[in-house]
Amino acid sequence: MRHFFKAALTASAAAMTVLLIGCEATGPASSKIGRLFVESHFNEDGTYAALPASSAPRPFDEDRLENDIDLVSFLRRNSVHSLIVSEGDDVVLETYLHGHDPKTLWNAHGISTTIVSAAVGVALEEGRIKSVDQYISLDLPQFGGSGITWRHLLTMTANLDYTEAPHLLKSKTVQLFSADDFSALIDEPSLDESFESGTRFHYSSLVAQIMAEGLETVYEQPLQDIITDKIWHPMGAGEAAQWDIADATQQVRAGYGLHMTARDLWRFGRFMTVEIEDHIGPDFVAEMRGPVAGRGRFFRRAESRLVSPDWGYGYGSWFVRLPLNGEMVAGYGSIGFGGQTLLHIPRYDMTIAVQARVLPRDGRVNFIKSVLEHVLNLEG
Repeated sequence: MRHFFKAALTASAAAMTVLLIGCEATGPASSKIGRLFVESHFNEDGTYAALPASSAPRPFDEDRLENDIDLVSFLRRNSVHSLIVSEGDDVVLETYLHGHDPKTLWNAHGISTTIVSAAVGVALEEGRIKSVDQYISLDLPQFGGSGITWRHLLTMTANLDYTEAPHLLKSKTVQLFSADDFSALIDEPSLDESFESGTRFHYSSLVAQIMAEGLETVYEQPLQDIITDKIWHPMGAGEAAQWDIADATQQVRAGYGLHMTARDLWRFGRFMTVEIEDHIGPDFVAEMRGPVAGRGRFFRRAESRLVSPDWGYGYGSWFVRLPLNGEMVAGYGSIGFGGQTLLHIPRYDMTIAVQARVLPRDGRVNFIKSVLEHVLNLEG
């Protein structure tokens, strides 16, 4: 195992460097944006909306494997702050580094988009939204004539004039994540006429915000209350989460700034694997699980310093394929800026939750492979 960890750290030395886009955007360009994207700790001086803990939290058992020195060293070199691995609900590994502990709140970044998307699934099941092919303009009239549907938003194929660019100080992404009032981005939508919705994958945190405001319309509640009722409590959250909001409008930043513990990140992963079927229809769940459920497709995507062909996108969720113990397996879950990762591998019923400061050195696929094979080898 020691040899494998060392090899994983050097495997990308010859890989070409690419500009990362979407939730893998390049690093911040100023101290202000540095605090926004690199320092993901919960800042008590910020303005937040609380998601209260569940009165019946999902049980979390003590891990059964010791953290050997090679694993800890590997995690440190990859700037991992928290790692949880389970087989089913049986926690195998739980590790905290760099001052983290089970109570630490950490920015989930783009993983909140998956949580919002799951709430859309609940709204469909409850009849608040009639169909994924319903025009968003029925709930948000300012999108009249755009042709954008809920399906386009869920699959990140809406033809919005928006580029995910947190590294550019004057970008719409920075406005969305830091401005006291970002409402114009939704109230005055701008479209990219160079392609039609549904024809091109185009990752956009703005999509999460549009879905959030659509949900607020159909439920006549603020997003934080919707997520608390439909996702946070049903998944059995053990701690209160804090969600960044815009000072002037008190609007939650749907695709950014949801601060939660590593254990609650893991709990959401287990919810996506088990209880979600009690709250969301089977077709929607299948689209979230991608190839594991015979849906979705893979495409080439910037991943760390590599261009990986092993990622795909479903209804607000990411899926991936990777070699594990000599066979190709597929998994589904969510990822966020800076290495935040939540993935379930049905072949082994394994769930991995990662909170990190930056992306793994050799990309998430190699990182996940290293950690899970380490666990499987220890398990025998």
